Amino acid sequence: MMRVVSTGANPPRRDGSRRRAGFTLLELLVAITILATVSLIAWRGLDTLVSTRSRLEPEGEQIRALLTAFGQLDRDLAQTINPTLFALSVSPITVTTIGGQPALSITRLAPVEDNKPTALQVIGYRVEDGYLVRSASQPMRGRGAVAAEEITNVRVLGNVKSFRIRVYRDGLGWIDPFSSDATQPPPAPGTVPGSVASLVPPGIEVTVERNDGKQYRKVLLVG
Repeated sequence: MMRVVSTGANPPRRDGSRRRAGFTLLELLVAITILATVSLIAWRGLDTLVSTRSRLEPEGEQIRALLTAFGQLDRDLAQTINPTLFALSVSPITVTTIGGQPALSITRLAPVEDNKPTALQVIGYRVEDGYLVRSASQPMRGRGAVAAEEITNVRVLGNVKSFRIRVYRDGLGWIDPFSSDATQPPPAPGTVPGSVASLVPPGIEVTVERNDGKQYRKVLLVG
């Protein structure tokens, strides 16, 4: 009689219960498809972000330049002199025309310098060669004629087609200085003719039109 002696080793099973290591071809194809889809979505989102940034960046630069110009004009108007204190009989804010375009002139207090008395400065805004130009005179002790060599001109805004100005007058509202309605209104009750209230408008409105047709309007207080 034959005895079967066990060697203690487990013979390999052929029922498929032991899983082989690694991925099948189908699993690899599914993983690659998912990765490609996620990459495509991420690329499209990044491309949209870059395109939007490229489109908005020039406009953002223009808006910043416009805000800078309006901010400088606001600071100039805030320092407008009081005619009574300087014994002036004319307004410190005048609107004229230069080259067929409105031009704004402001007589303001000059920036304070150490150990020096208060001085005046004439500031002008006009359109020249497609730019909004700010001119500034040297500080002076009184109001008078300003020599051309004493004026500094700085371009504060580009691509400007036109520059329009309206002033506010009590009893009339916003007035175009060049319109037929731009007449001096009768003084308000309690106001003395020729007083500061009639010489200095409480506010002005400026409108800047760019070469692309866009218009930007800003209302600024005086003093």
